Amino acid sequence: MRLALQPEKAAVVDIGSNSVRLVIYEVTGAAALPYFNEKVLAGLGRGLPETGRLSAEGVVDAVAAIRRYRAILTGLGVTQVTAVATAAVRDAEDGPEFARMAATELGARLRILPGPEEGRLSALGVRTGFDQPEGLVGDLGGSSLEFQPISAAGQDGQGETHKLGPFSMPRGDEAKPAERRKAIRRVLKSSELLNQGHRRLYAVGGSWRALAGIHMDIKAYPLAILHGYRMTGPALRSVVRTVLATQRDKELAGRISSLVGRRYDTIIHAALVLDEVFDAGGFKEVLISANGLREGVLFDRGEKLLFETMREPFGDALIDGTIAFLRLEASQMAFGEALYQFIRPVLPRSHSRQRLFRAACLMADCGGRFHPDHRADMAYYLILRSPIRGITHDERVLLAHATGARYTHKFQRPKPFARLGLESDDQLARIMGAAMRLGAVYSGRSAPLLKQVKLKASKSKLVLEVEPGSEDMISGTVKKRFEQLATFVDLDAQIVTAEQAG
Repeated sequence: MRLALQPEKAAVVDIGSNSVRLVIYEVTGAAALPYFNEKVLAGLGRGLPETGRLSAEGVVDAVAAIRRYRAILTGLGVTQVTAVATAAVRDAEDGPEFARMAATELGARLRILPGPEEGRLSALGVRTGFDQPEGLVGDLGGSSLEFQPISAAGQDGQGETHKLGPFSMPRGDEAKPAERRKAIRRVLKSSELLNQGHRRLYAVGGSWRALAGIHMDIKAYPLAILHGYRMTGPALRSVVRTVLATQRDKELAGRISSLVGRRYDTIIHAALVLDEVFDAGGFKEVLISANGLREGVLFDRGEKLLFETMREPFGDALIDGTIAFLRLEASQMAFGEALYQFIRPVLPRSHSRQRLFRAACLMADCGGRFHPDHRADMAYYLILRSPIRGITHDERVLLAHATGARYTHKFQRPKPFARLGLESDDQLARIMGAAMRLGAVYSGRSAPLLKQVKLKASKSKLVLEVEPGSEDMISGTVKKRFEQLATFVDLDAQIVTAEQAG
């Protein structure tokens, strides 16, 4: 187990066809939590197919943004800065000239990424945001769409680049949805990766995230976290219908415009591309990824080391992200690991869920400084809405529920969120919470003390086994918490010493 993880600040400047963005991360192990995130929709690629050059207005806006970013980086003392430019700068005849100017203004080296490299880095970014990802990554930018296969084994193969960004498509008649669909299909016919039978499409890019936000609004989905949001075919169709309806419904257009902001101008194109990609690839679901190119750029230099350590219990984005977000000290990490070992006998043995149980135990102290009357609810919301990656929405709901239940056996999820997650996880969350509460109460959140006691489960009994001489640790409160746990697992409670058990 790691004794300490110290966050380091590192920045990525991403000069895209539509936006110019600065993200400053706090990098802790395999986790990168955004510290500062700002974008300017400069539209560098606007008009590129007609002129072959970058938008003059976009260049002015982009340079102004870059100057601002340099001032922020200098003010914060961030020296690890990586800058990249994508399709518009890559394809424009004045792209190299702009790149030199941008690098000078930023005071850092700027890399113009080839299409396949852009796709590879986007897939690497997706890998840092999900556990064992499997499928096809699609990254829609202002000028291009990159495809990159991704697998749990990490053998991703060759990617593809297609000129399917909104700024790459012809204007005029082909701006009409029916004609635009035909143009999109013509381009997608050349894709070999869409014929490989992938089940899941990992959707990367601001426009596709905006579509997911629209679907959340349609469903009145209460958890406004785009990363890990899932859409099936029917869900995608409903979004596309809604977006297309804005052309004839002014009230709806105003509502959608308020949801997506300046991306409204390209949202119809983004919807049509996603719809056509989904059909052409025969996908079963779309999974939204907030991680993409920038996270791939951030972790690229350490790719081999990163994914070797991610196979270890304390080396993935969920565990490292929990440590970073909660600012855990060495003693809290030690207690979390001891707590995990303590509660394991009452938990399912599913190998894939052990990382969730470990993370829950690291989260078990997150409400310690809150007011006792509000501790459970505040801890629940803290975990539910945390920026931690590496979990699905269902897993996030389970972790939050277990954290709330850790502070009271009477915990009930707030009504708007009660419909989220797997029904079968409700009882599991209560068991996890009760077991963590027992361990915390017994030990005072001390790892050495918790190692002196064990839980053992048989077909009929739940046994709390303490070391000889530690009988005084079994207070009335400890007995009460133990009996509550036994009730949740439907077993008879028994407290014994190690000698009696032996």
